[in-house]
Amino acid sequence: MQNINEAVGVLLKDLQQAHDEAWPRLTRRYVAKQGKKYIKIISEDNQRTVWGFINISNDKFQYGDILKAASWAAPALNKARGNVFDGYEVLGKRNHMRMYGPDYL
Repeated sequence: MQNINEAVGVLLKDLQQAHDEAWPRLTRRYVAKQGKKYIKIISEDNQRTVWGFINISNDKFQYGDILKAASWAAPALNKARGNVFDGYEVLGKRNHMRMYGPDYL
């Protein structure tokens, strides 16, 4: 079983690859910042935006659940959009919008 850092690393790599394939001339990078309850995934180019959050200690969700951002500092707590341990796919035509953030409901 992967640990959370490895699973988030795979997600960051996939996000970067999806962006580079879609926009090879634009510079963007994805970074993870760990907090007490969530790991925040940040997209950085000429500005910084939150891609989403990964749950690490909120009992309402499973460990590794992907949550959509409600704001810079907080996730949307209505429903998980996937789990990093299940392999949240961001590559390929079907999932090409996931490079901008987790799925809408």
